[in-house]
Amino acid sequence: MAKKSDGSLPLPKFQRSGKQKSWSLGERRTVNLLRTLWKAAGQDQRKSPTFLQLLVQLAWNNGPHGDSTRLWRNRKIAEYLKVDYSADRKLAHHLHSQFRSLSISRCQALIATQSGITWYRGAFRPGTISFVKNHSKEIAPIFRQVSVYAKNPNEKVQRVAALIDSLGKFDAAGKTVSPFNGLTPAISCLDPQQRFPIMNARTYALLKGIGEKANVDGIVALSKLIGPRLDIRDARELDAYVNTIQLPKLKRRISRPASGAGFNPLGVKPEMDSFAHIAAGKTTITKLHHKLTNRLKDYLLGRHLTAKESCFDALVVDWKKGRDLLIEAKTAYEGTTGRTQIRQAIGQLFDYRFTYLPKGNVDLAILLPREPSLDIKKLLKSLSIELLWFKGKQLAGTIQL
Repeated sequence: MAKKSDGSLPLPKFQRSGKQKSWSLGERRTVNLLRTLWKAAGQDQRKSPTFLQLLVQLAWNNGPHGDSTRLWRNRKIAEYLKVDYSADRKLAHHLHSQFRSLSISRCQALIATQSGITWYRGAFRPGTISFVKNHSKEIAPIFRQVSVYAKNPNEKVQRVAALIDSLGKFDAAGKTVSPFNGLTPAISCLDPQQRFPIMNARTYALLKGIGEKANVDGIVALSKLIGPRLDIRDARELDAYVNTIQLPKLKRRISRPASGAGFNPLGVKPEMDSFAHIAAGKTTITKLHHKLTNRLKDYLLGRHLTAKESCFDALVVDWKKGRDLLIEAKTAYEGTTGRTQIRQAIGQLFDYRFTYLPKGNVDLAILLPREPSLDIKKLLKSLSIELLWFKGKQLAGTIQL
């Protein structure tokens, strides 16, 4: 029987079955191939459209079984090197000539190994390769950014995903195609922290199950599945998980048609300093506020609660049957500054409900990083405003989401 997760997500934990181990091992061979070539390439070579095209193709599969992908991959390497592919040994020597830091034996091992991750639709391949060529000046720095360690891996995933998204979609085989499917296998391989996820049809199904979409926020949400909640250690195991588990049939909440109409889905916020003007003065709103709303989004992930945002921080649609929950997040709750922020939140909640949700059944809540004093609790209770705060990784408070 599959182990269940800790309750944060209605999904089974990663099992590391024989099939899953084999799947992730095959991906690690592909990671080794791409990162080896990337490290051996010079700075000018890393900017070359043909080298970027090669890396993108090396992450693809060309068949579900046998040696077909390896032979197809070696032909692509030969095309890049502008040589004939007649024998593995000869190709290894040509590869060594191009990448002098790689020994002959290392090149032979690379040529002999089986690799490839994603079966990317053949009809889309020419359009994707042209897309890489036409956007090589933008894609080269994306590859460079993902290939280095970052203090905050989740922020790197978000930043890189946003850069890919900014390139726009392209036409291939009579359809409008997102670059995520074609590029993320290679990008995921180049990430030394192994946090950047792969996007494909299977991940779309998982995203739908956890209430996310195939966009930047969706990529960040997939990345955050890596961790102890599902016992997934890296992007390789995440892809093995997505491609081998049977996704449970999850009962989704049906929102009222008018709930959250005109508001945007709650997005992931960059956790860096930003600024806001209050009256005539200028105050610095630190990354703590964004970190707090991001923690709320992470908590709601997989619970099938839809969160919207506008000028307010969050509107949780149908948090209980027939009612929405309007939330304002405040990072300070102690001393004079904290009291001022609590007062400000009270005014904002009543104003936002009156102005933007006059016909809705809307409850009010304030989100804090930690449990506040009894005095604050009594004040908000007298106003019928609920309280939420984080207790470790769990969300506590006067109500339960």
